[in-house]
This record gives sequence, C-alpha cells and structure tokens, in this order.
Amino acid sequence: MAVTELERTELANRLVQAIGTEATETLMQCIIPEGRDQLATKDDLRVLGAELRAEFRTEMAKQTRLIMTTMVGFMLTIWITLLVPAIV
Repeated sequence: MAVTELERTELANRLVQAIGTEATETLMQCIIPEGRDQLATKDDLRVLGAELRAEFRTEMAKQTRLIMTTMVGFMLTIWITLLVPAIV
C-alpha cells in the first residue's frame, strides 16, 4: 500500500511531538532517503529487463556465429587433411 504525502506529513508531525524535531529528521532520513525520486519504478525495471534481454540475445547470436564459424573452419581443415592424401 502506497503512503500519500499527507499521511507522511501527519506522521512526521506526530513524531516531532513525540520525539522532537532533530530525532524526527534523522528517522525520516533513514526511512525516506535523499534522492528518492531517483529510485527505480516497476516500469523502469520492465524497460531495463527488456533492454538486457535484447542485448543478451544480440551477444548470444554473435557468440553462436563465432562458434559455428570456428566449427566450419575446423571441419574443413579435417576434411582437407583427409582428402588430400586420397587425391594424391
């Protein structure tokens, strides 16, 4: 359940009455860190996940091409090695 700014303000006001301004500010800084507008949202994480999956697919395709090219080169080397003595 999301807490509204009004609820957060009311809680802070009650805390000031109960434990004082300085202690309230310290506690609120622990609960609501500076830069909270920079925290990732679920939508941010979805976008990041999609970007990472796309990048992963691209890198896997590159790696697969490299492996396949290496395998073809290896197979050609073996076949040529086997066929040359039979032709000569």
